[in-house]
Amino acid sequence: MSFAYQPKVRTMRNQFSKNLSNQKDDYRKRSQAEMQRRFVDLQFKRSELEKQLKRVNEVLFSLGREMEEYFAYDQFYK
Repeated sequence: MSFAYQPKVRTMRNQFSKNLSNQKDDYRKRSQAEMQRRFVDLQFKRSELEKQLKRVNEVLFSLGREMEEYFAYDQFYK
């Protein structure tokens, strides 16, 4: 009588093992998708920060030129 139940037990164990494996695969896929999303988001933020930094550098360079011109003008007329 115990032999009649063994195939069902093995089938249930195999099914449980497959379900567990599928859950692990799903978790891994979700984790990878989330890491990819974060990576893309950080790349975008880096790009925006680089653009802002470029603008700041341009303004600083321009301000430096203006200051040099002002000091040269000030020295010339003193």
